[in-house]
Amino acid sequence: MKITYKILLSFFITGLLLTGITVVFLVTGIPIFITMICVPIVASLIGFLVSKIFSKPIHQLCEGTEIIRSGNLEYLVSTDSKDEIGLLSRTFAEMAEDLLGARTSIDNLSNENAKHEETERELQAREEHFRRLFEHSNDAVFIYNFEGEILDVNSKACDMLDYSKEDLLKISFLELHTEEELTRSKAAFKTGTETCSIRFESKLRKKDGSIIDVEISSSVVDIKKGIMQCIVSNITERKRMEEALRMSEEKFRTFMETASDLMFISDKHGNITYVNQSMVGALGYTKEEMIGMTISEIMDKESVEESKKRRAFLIAEGEDSHELVLEAKNRRKISGEMKASGIFDGAGQFQGIRSVFRDTTDRKKIEESQRLSQLGRLAADVAHEVKNQITVISGMAELSLMDLEDDTELAENVKDISDQCHRINDVVRRLLMFSKPSTGDFKEVNINDPVTLVADMVEKKFSYDKVLINKEFTSPLLPVLIDEKQMLEVFMNLLQNANEAMVGGGTITIRTSKQGNDVRIDIKDTGGGITEDDMKKIFDPFFTTKVSGTGLGLSACYGIVQAHRGNISYSSQLGEGTTATILLPIVMGTQNVETSNN
Repeated sequence: MKITYKILLSFFITGLLLTGITVVFLVTGIPIFITMICVPIVASLIGFLVSKIFSKPIHQLCEGTEIIRSGNLEYLVSTDSKDEIGLLSRTFAEMAEDLLGARTSIDNLSNENAKHEETERELQAREEHFRRLFEHSNDAVFIYNFEGEILDVNSKACDMLDYSKEDLLKISFLELHTEEELTRSKAAFKTGTETCSIRFESKLRKKDGSIIDVEISSSVVDIKKGIMQCIVSNITERKRMEEALRMSEEKFRTFMETASDLMFISDKHGNITYVNQSMVGALGYTKEEMIGMTISEIMDKESVEESKKRRAFLIAEGEDSHELVLEAKNRRKISGEMKASGIFDGAGQFQGIRSVFRDTTDRKKIEESQRLSQLGRLAADVAHEVKNQITVISGMAELSLMDLEDDTELAENVKDISDQCHRINDVVRRLLMFSKPSTGDFKEVNINDPVTLVADMVEKKFSYDKVLINKEFTSPLLPVLIDEKQMLEVFMNLLQNANEAMVGGGTITIRTSKQGNDVRIDIKDTGGGITEDDMKKIFDPFFTTKVSGTGLGLSACYGIVQAHRGNISYSSQLGEGTTATILLPIVMGTQNVETSNN
């Protein structure tokens, strides 16, 4: 109902009420003045109540409007009235809601604008940052399109090539490359546009025509616009240093490979990582075999223990020098002096060993030869002195025997003196032979003949000791040039040693064969063998393990064989026996004949 109708209805009802009250007062006989007083009072009360009823929604509307006007658009203006006041309050509520939505949109838009401004400031800051990086980069930076046109360069690029920025912007990037590198650079740029990035080395020509080595790292910046960026580093100095280092390494490697000393490098675990050619030749391994082997595998047992003890000293001091013995693939011992220096990284951590080994085997042989020569001279002096005295004693004994009867006790004693003199003379003869090997009657001989002669001479005697002689001869054999008498003594001495090595009997095998340019003679027994320590001293003068031995037999044999330009060696296995091996050179003329016949 509209508010005007409500007001009219209120007035109508109020009039009826007032009329009714007046009639009631008059009928009941209430005095007129009381009626005139009460009716206005009742009318005022009714008017107050009516106005109160009508003013409440208007008051709520006014109050809500004031709250909304103060900025609280979320306040809800609502009345229960269905009249124009209620309609007006709902209209105000809708307006407030629209204003709230508009303000929210404005706030959002304002926030977005603020964010946009912040983003723009950040972009400007980043652009400024990248511009500074671009301009102050340590490397030259080129921006160009897929056609190679330079769009921008930094100052480093100008300084590197001695161009101004304006000049570079007029040149294609490919034009800066040398003719030799142009084809490869074009291929690299094509690959870069396809893969979006590439790194390669090239050469650029400066404004004055000089060439510099560069490393180019190129990447796509904007594939839609076809823009690329490349960072160019001047590596001319690095290339020069690399070349100098390469040449230095080449010189060092050439030095190591051509050095007569044995050189090798090992890592911190003792694994060999490099060996030079001299070491390969000396030890008989191939390089491939030696790489990865441990140092211990190429040393004899005693040297391994010594090297382990000195390792801590090497790491602490950085270098070390000591004597050791290397062992070749064929078990040949090589004596020498090793100088080792440690390899350390930047933090001082031990990384390996660089070693130089000088073979002193020949030097030791010379020293040994000099020692033997001195000893030989001493032996000759002693022998001559002893021989003179023994000759006198022997002569006197022989004369005494002529004056004595054979069956007397004195005759027996003198005969013993004479026999001992002959024995001493034999020792003296050996001493003289050791001190100066004979250079007597040399002739071409088939070695089977003197070996057979000696074997036949001792075979019956050895059989009493239950020792059998087994002959395995290769026939025919090419001749060797020898002093037969001296070589007979060598074979006799070796056979005698083999016999004495087999207590209780055994077998001696004599084998002859051809080995390269030499004739080989092996005399093998089945005795108890020789210890490793004794093997090292077996040719030393006066060294013997026999109770009644002189220690000159093998020394004399060694001297005789050396005088024949041959070699004598021993090999032994404890419990399995010993083999003496003699190598004598074949007469060269006959060797050539055999080769031509083959």
